[in-house]
Amino acid sequence: MNTVDDKYIKYLLTNDRAGLKSLYDEFLPKIQSIIRGMGGTNDDGWEIFQEALIVVMAKAKKDNFELTSSFYTFLVSICKFKWFNESKKKYKRDLTIEDNVTLSTDEDIIKDINQVERYRLFRSKLGMLKPMCRQILELFFNQYSLKEITEKLTLASENAAKQKKHQCQKKLIALIKSDPHYKELL
Repeated sequence: MNTVDDKYIKYLLTNDRAGLKSLYDEFLPKIQSIIRGMGGTNDDGWEIFQEALIVVMAKAKKDNFELTSSFYTFLVSICKFKWFNESKKKYKRDLTIEDNVTLSTDEDIIKDINQVERYRLFRSKLGMLKPMCRQILELFFNQYSLKEITEKLTLASENAAKQKKHQCQKKLIALIKSDPHYKELL
């Protein structure tokens, strides 16, 4: 875990008012935007954000807790999972989690479990990549443009960012496909 991520965890665990305010200021608008993109409202985003912070605190209090991604990525994954569960109960309709994956409330429990397991496999393999690859892919998955990725990671050009992203995606796909559980989750 890097010091920035340590900082956010510490704010939560110590109930640091100024730190918590900065956490809300930085992450709440992003989470609300993600939830709106998945069919929710700003209020839904606020509720999901609150619940996700409680989950983060509970996990961080455990002795074996280890943050294997950025705090933001961890928070987003919890929020998306919580929103998926909440929207199934609340709205009784189809839900798009990623651009090309739509889950229906009529799907059986096995499909839902497989979806969660595929996501866990993805997160696990993403965590095995070198830090630069992880950063590029996390930014890309969080809908940062190539220009923003280039600037954030001080890469030579957008073309360099695009090539690096492509190489990292290939490595990630290879890692996922090499996992013994991969074929079980198809």
